[in-house]
Amino acid sequence: MRLYLVGAGCEWVVIYSRSTGPEKCELICTFDLPSNSFNEVIWAPEGQYFVIASKSAAGGASSSGDLLFAGLTVDNKLEILHKDEHYMLTDVNWDPSSRYIITAVTQPFSTDQGGYKYSMEAGYALWTFQGRNLYREQKEKLFQVTWRPHPPSLLPPKKEIDIRKNIKQHSKKYDALDEQSKETARSAFRREREEKTRSFKLVLDRLADWKAEKEEENGWRKAQDAFNENQ
Repeated sequence: MRLYLVGAGCEWVVIYSRSTGPEKCELICTFDLPSNSFNEVIWAPEGQYFVIASKSAAGGASSSGDLLFAGLTVDNKLEILHKDEHYMLTDVNWDPSSRYIITAVTQPFSTDQGGYKYSMEAGYALWTFQGRNLYREQKEKLFQVTWRPHPPSLLPPKKEIDIRKNIKQHSKKYDALDEQSKETARSAFRREREEKTRSFKLVLDRLADWKAEKEEENGWRKAQDAFNENQ
């Protein structure tokens, strides 16, 4: 898949496919962008998902930091997943697995006025490929962000393709296992709570018996009964 933007500050996007051969492109879809601030498209390493961003140019004006998370389904249908922002955005990087994204505001090594401007907003944020923000932190003197290299996949390419095509079936299997684990944890919690409740009630019963015994010994019970009869 290839995605093209024409110029900086575009208002529309065109997606082409070259799966039919290097000399033939097939139009997949076009769509209008919500603003003209976007100036870069970043595809996930594994394809399918991409982020359209409004990035600050080196030494140029600061950007709004708009982010548009999108992707293509198996049958090449466009999905707009989420829209967000990271003010004065300078960096957008996918992790090698194509599951997470890091956006950042980094400051240049120069100490001119432009570098100081970025230092005020320096920091980074972590996102899922759907656009859900996982973590955000301001970081003083942040000059560079990068992902650790990812080891090669242990699965053969055919197996990976099968998993992507049948992700719903695989998800049901592991969702069932997750639910089973959660139910086991909930049952253990209920048993522990019930045991603690029984232990506490035993303590209360012993205290009630001790109180009744002492009231019988010192005559407080008879005195209380006599007082209540005279009221």
